Amino acid sequence: MGLFSNIAGKVASRMSGDKSQGAMVQAGIDLFEEYGGLQGVLDKFKAIGLEKEVNSWVGKGPNLPITAKHIEQVVGKATVAREAEKFDIPGKVICTRLAEYLPGVVDELTPEGKVPKNQASVLMHALSLLKK
Repeated sequence: MGLFSNIAGKVASRMSGDKSQGAMVQAGIDLFEEYGGLQGVLDKFKAIGLEKEVNSWVGKGPNLPITAKHIEQVVGKATVAREAEKFDIPGKVICTRLAEYLPGVVDELTPEGKVPKNQASVLMHALSLLKK
């Protein structure tokens, strides 16, 4: 487990007493870890034809939505099944919630309309959001 996921996981567990909320945070962290951070995740969405959506999350203005099916396309059915089993939450719920939260999370992590160059920058910004 990387430093980012270790710290973020501890923060998430303190923030959430709700099992499903904590599971969504951890599933999102797992996604970031598996695909090489924020830029890696965004590249995966662009690869399935969602460049316009990704650009809306990073840029200024409203965030275009994605669907649970898009999440499943990016991470694959096996990953969805693994996360569902890990957290004892149906895969459909995980995909739906990640599709709901991801655009806003990316928007918050890219306040200047640019993806930070390294994980430390992303982590520092994420932690600063917790203080608000």
